[in-house]
Amino acid sequence: MPDKATHRMDKYASSKHSRLLGKYVLLFILLIAITGSILGSVYLHNIQHSVNRSYSSTGLHSEGKVSHLIESKKPISFLVLGTDIGTDGGFGTNRNRVGLTDSMMIVTINPQQKITTLISIPRDIMTSISGFENTFPQKLNAAYAFREASDKNSSLGDGVGTAISTLQKMFNFPINYYAMVNMSGLGDVVDQLGGISVNSPLTFAFSQETAHATGKDLYQFYKGSTEFKYAADGESFSTYSKMNGQAALAFSRMRYQDPNGDYGRTERQRILLNAIIKKIKSNPTKILNIKFINTTTKNIASDLSAKDIIALGSNYMSASKNIVSYTVQGEGEMYD
Repeated sequence: MPDKATHRMDKYASSKHSRLLGKYVLLFILLIAITGSILGSVYLHNIQHSVNRSYSSTGLHSEGKVSHLIESKKPISFLVLGTDIGTDGGFGTNRNRVGLTDSMMIVTINPQQKITTLISIPRDIMTSISGFENTFPQKLNAAYAFREASDKNSSLGDGVGTAISTLQKMFNFPINYYAMVNMSGLGDVVDQLGGISVNSPLTFAFSQETAHATGKDLYQFYKGSTEFKYAADGESFSTYSKMNGQAALAFSRMRYQDPNGDYGRTERQRILLNAIIKKIKSNPTKILNIKFINTTTKNIASDLSAKDIIALGSNYMSASKNIVSYTVQGEGEMYD
């Protein structure tokens, strides 16, 4: 098993594929619940259909015992996973489910203390994957893929169950639910909101084509500024102050130029989350439509039922007033 004191991480060169901002799932859950309660019973059936379409069970024994926690307003926790795996019509429809979960976060919602805690989990933590201990050492982000690749009959939830079991053994921390998000989900939501503005914590360039500072589809962000530049050809730049979905994805993906590496990337992801929340608070009517619900749920898979989500909206909304975030720290090490 990995060193319990430091949870060592091996260094590796990331592929050019995009990484997902996974933690905004909590926001989706609460928004769906709010929309259902405001629009009323006329739309409730449509909302339930959208949510149930994204449902996938983990098969874990503990899964069926947690609904009472929501009903009694107890603290609950989610594993939020972001992935690049492709979709065709949404999760569960003609999809390639064997992929790495490169964004991982534990979200704890405590309505009693009115606080939500976001804990970013580095993808490269060295670990022993539950059920595949003979392959040690592995990186944590491979736990989902190991189950999916080993059994062609496994469900999406089965792969997540392996990731949950691995994390619970590592941290001795109960995980009640999960939510997995496909890459395009973030861009879709930002576009539905009409764009967002954020102050960049550092100056950097990022090409959607190369995942580096040069290439076509190039963005240039500036420290302390909401303005950024974009050039489709990589040379002819125009200046903007509001990010659309693609700009938000570029802002959240960059890792190579950040002096804090993956820690810096997760910080920018949290900045985006706060900007999305701020935008919604300024004009809640943006989300009061079935189109918004369908846009978000098609990019999400979860073991939350529609009933649980509606209960979350009424019992846990107070916890969204205070959001704190942390990142699990480790020591980098090259292994073998």
